[in-house]
Amino acid sequence: MTHRSTIWLAALATFASLAALPARSEEKPPISPEQLEFFEKKIRPVLVQHCYECHSAESKQVKSNYRLDSRLAMVVGGEIGAGLKPGDPENSPVIHAVRYSGDIKMPPGGKLPAEKIADLETWVKMGAPDPRDGAAAAKPKIDIAALRKHWSLQPPAIAPLPPVKDAAWPRSEIDRYILARLEFKGLAPAAEADRVTLLRRLSFDLIGVPPTFEEMQVAAGETSDLSYEATVDRLLADPRFGERWARYWLDVARFADTKGYVGVGVDRTYPDAFKYREFVIRAFNSDLPYDQFLKLQLAADQFPAGNTNPETLAAMGFMTLGRRFINNQTEIIDDRIDVLTRGTMGLTVTCARCHDHKYDPITAKDYYALYGVFASSAEPGGAPSPLRLVDSNPHNERVFIRGNPGNRGDEVPRRFLQVLAGDSPPLFKEGSGRKELAEAIASPTNPLTARVFANRVWDHLFGIGLVRTPSDFGTRADPPAHPDVLDFLAVKFVDDGWSLKQLVKRIVLSAAYRQSSTPRIKPPDFDPDNTLIWKKSRKRLDFEALRDSLLAASGALDPEIGGGSVKVAEAPFPRRRTLYAFIDRQNLPGLMRTFDFANPDTHAPRRFETTVPQQALYLMNGPFLFEQAERLAARAGEGSESERVRRMFQFALSRQPSDDELALALEFVARGSESLAPSSWVNGYGEYDASAQRIRNFQKLPHWTGAAWQGGPKLPDPTLGWSLLLPGGGHAGNDQAHATVRRWVAPAAGKITTKGKLKHSTDQGDGVRGRIVSSRSGLAGEWIAKTSSAEAAVSDFAVEAGDTIDFVVDCRGESSFDSFVWTIEIRLDPPAAGRAKWQSVSDFAGPGPAPPSPWTRFAQALLMSNEFTFVD
Repeated sequence: MTHRSTIWLAALATFASLAALPARSEEKPPISPEQLEFFEKKIRPVLVQHCYECHSAESKQVKSNYRLDSRLAMVVGGEIGAGLKPGDPENSPVIHAVRYSGDIKMPPGGKLPAEKIADLETWVKMGAPDPRDGAAAAKPKIDIAALRKHWSLQPPAIAPLPPVKDAAWPRSEIDRYILARLEFKGLAPAAEADRVTLLRRLSFDLIGVPPTFEEMQVAAGETSDLSYEATVDRLLADPRFGERWARYWLDVARFADTKGYVGVGVDRTYPDAFKYREFVIRAFNSDLPYDQFLKLQLAADQFPAGNTNPETLAAMGFMTLGRRFINNQTEIIDDRIDVLTRGTMGLTVTCARCHDHKYDPITAKDYYALYGVFASSAEPGGAPSPLRLVDSNPHNERVFIRGNPGNRGDEVPRRFLQVLAGDSPPLFKEGSGRKELAEAIASPTNPLTARVFANRVWDHLFGIGLVRTPSDFGTRADPPAHPDVLDFLAVKFVDDGWSLKQLVKRIVLSAAYRQSSTPRIKPPDFDPDNTLIWKKSRKRLDFEALRDSLLAASGALDPEIGGGSVKVAEAPFPRRRTLYAFIDRQNLPGLMRTFDFANPDTHAPRRFETTVPQQALYLMNGPFLFEQAERLAARAGEGSESERVRRMFQFALSRQPSDDELALALEFVARGSESLAPSSWVNGYGEYDASAQRIRNFQKLPHWTGAAWQGGPKLPDPTLGWSLLLPGGGHAGNDQAHATVRRWVAPAAGKITTKGKLKHSTDQGDGVRGRIVSSRSGLAGEWIAKTSSAEAAVSDFAVEAGDTIDFVVDCRGESSFDSFVWTIEIRLDPPAAGRAKWQSVSDFAGPGPAPPSPWTRFAQALLMSNEFTFVD
């Protein structure tokens, strides 16, 4: 067969495969917003820059008849066969090619960086989500004028209030808009939550810690709207408000204390990162207008001109505290454009790095216009603030063809985005243009900025935003669930002087926010996610609120505001609020990942919420929680058991226990006290008193080697000689006063039966003597073993709770060659606490922590309860 025939058959096979696959783009697997973002940021740029020249519809000749400009073509493959297998990178030739692990090595000009290969592997593993149509037709020019009609690019305006049937329910315009839609759908809102539930909700939402028992007692007696509003005002004025809301913004800002991987021998830390965090706390506590807040973060050195105040210059940490990408300036600038445009305007501008945006009215020229702004800015370091930017050699940038810095096209003047600034955007003329860019973003005429922030605030207060993709207000995003509410909030936000506190207050005073999480109606099948807001959705405490609540319940929470970062996952555990956790973006502690902490590598639109076994295991076994449980138990103090239970409820749940709860708690503690009777082995030594038939002078063997209990680090020990116990035997001591004693303590009354052989293997010495001795009834049996073995066991032997059964071995007369084997099994009838069998081998252990007291275990149960870990 000729080479030409082989190619023809391969092409025919490819055609047949194409014909057999779905052709309609809408039949592609659904793509989540997170998957779409990953493809656009991580995958498409690699394909465009490194693959399209030879493997796309625009190629002069498609190499190997294999195109990578559509999902269908990538899956089906070309002359080499299938190109990739979604979900299976190990069986995808494309992955082998980029790894250089097979005969085909792509791209031919040099292997991709390891990070890009890892991104491709991750993409294939997640199923190769790809929004591209199968045809991969030539891309039309963006119609910016048409796309300007998209809802998010229209100026927000307050819509007329709609009529509603239930005129008594609304407390504000927000409620009228929501109720009108509910009534249209035949739904009704939930009843208002009681005051103690509302106080707990407000406390977590506004300051991030639970209310005290005393505050809950006051709330229980309040009924007026004035008292509710006074509570809101009190919490807004609380300095902990700035701490709670600063953490929300730090997710947006991809805050971390380290730079990520920067190479060997380079300092990875940002030593002054905490100063940016302090700026955010101060800004929110002082209710710094949001437009000024944004301007300072982009150009504090120019607001006012020549500003040298280190406290405000630290605001530019928003720009400078991202990953360093081994100091690759192209990647650093791309990261800054991303955090700025997605974080403040909900625009995925960095999708235009290699080409015009596929869906939104953002061109590659827009991207490089902003790129020039940051390429004209530098980090000077040193005083007055190492976090700041300054203008440096202002210049325009050229478009990177297909994102390749080595292949540059037309020069693009520094300016704002065309879709927002007009078809002939004014050019930036003041230095780098950061000041003008900041003013354009924070302008009251910008239709996105106020909307995006109002949506973020709603998201934090309701658990889901009016727009479900808080950092993507583009054409691929779902429209807002309540567009009239979003526009109303955006307009009022600007009218109120860009006040965060007024925005929060406006929302939490609404009837929608005050709803109970228990609905009046059967949840509708068409709205399982509560998009229409027919109740208040339950929220679980996030990582910060959970950890802070544990510290608050135990009385250990440090109230200090500000300061450096602390390592919250390492003992000794700091008592500072979790906001002050040291964030190592390269080595984020597993604890934080387990509890859905935001990925600090990149801007985080919102946190994912998972329920995984590791969370429960941490609460059951984690040393930090155990430490707080011990503190809570100690904090309850002395007094009657009923008083202690009540105080623990007050500290942990901010309420009194019911009569049933009190009875259950007392029963739990009582049973816990019973179960604390020793029920395991104690390894020691002592002397058998023949007249009393008991062991006297029993002592624990003091030294643990990691494998055995003995007298000291070396044998023979100067005091205890050769006394030694191993899992299945040991060595008798040098005299009768130092017989080895393996002691078992009965956990409950019953009858025991033991199994075991006493063995002495060597033909030297005079052997060993074994005894089983009961603390209650004395000697139960005695055996001699010399170069032999003896059945050393008892049957149907009665014990009471707390009795000790000693398995004793002594040296008889001579003190040499007294090693022995005695593997012991004990069975108890009836079983105690579900346990019926103990074994000397499997139960053998070194020193361990003392078992928790029943009060500590009760405290732990309270701290693990749903009532503690959920807002309401």
